[in-house]
Amino acid sequence: MFKDIKKKAEEKASEVKDVTASVGGKVADQAKNLGEYASDLATGAVKTASDVASSTGKIAKGAIDSVIISLATKIVVRSMKKVGKRGSSYISDDSKYGMFVDRTWEMLPLPVRLVGRDSLGYDAAMFTLRNTVFGKDDDEPEIDKNDEGIIKKTIKGMFR
Repeated sequence: MFKDIKKKAEEKASEVKDVTASVGGKVADQAKNLGEYASDLATGAVKTASDVASSTGKIAKGAIDSVIISLATKIVVRSMKKVGKRGSSYISDDSKYGMFVDRTWEMLPLPVRLVGRDSLGYDAAMFTLRNTVFGKDDDEPEIDKNDEGIIKKTIKGMFR
């Protein structure tokens, strides 16, 4: 009788040991899966943050409405007319023209300036406009209606 009880107790102990090992293995697997999930979640969060940061400039450009772009275009046209009156020697001097570009930037509406010179490509656009608009004038550099259209198109292009 004691042998039977001992045998049954050993069987139960063995079953408990197997169940405990099985539960321990399942807990370890769950912990491993949870760790992988947390890692994937963190990687996804970093990627999302990176995507948001890279698209911020695009969103900012898209947020500028047509009224602001129109106002910026008028400011650039008016400034280009003034610099044209200074003559081709002033226009062809990069440092003097650069000062003109800087002053014009400071006159632009705040929403445009908040987007940033580099993200808009402002400096490159202004020097390209110099060559396009004033490059064809033989004697006195001036801005005509066709030039105003080119300037308007260039300014709108900076916001795409």
